Amino acid sequence: MDGDGYGYDVRSFEPDGQERLLEIKTTCGHERTPFWLTKREVDVAEARSDKYRVRRVFHFRNHAQMFEIAPPLEDALFMTPTTYSAVPR
Repeated sequence: MDGDGYGYDVRSFEPDGQERLLEIKTTCGHERTPFWLTKREVDVAEARSDKYRVRRVFHFRNHAQMFEIAPPLEDALFMTPTTYSAVPR
């Protein structure tokens, strides 16, 4: 079963069969629009870094686009611990 309590939204698989844990973060703004990460999401990203990915969806209302962020998240994001306010670098 997938869901927020697990620290990711979707358990999926790559074409080669490798497991992938996906956290989907969507905003209507541009690719550098801040988004939220929970402590659980950050912890799971660290613990399961080989499988975990953040899929960052932006411009959701007009021609949605996406990119992927792989752990360590701190390499790609400025993170402020509140609930974690994250902005792509």
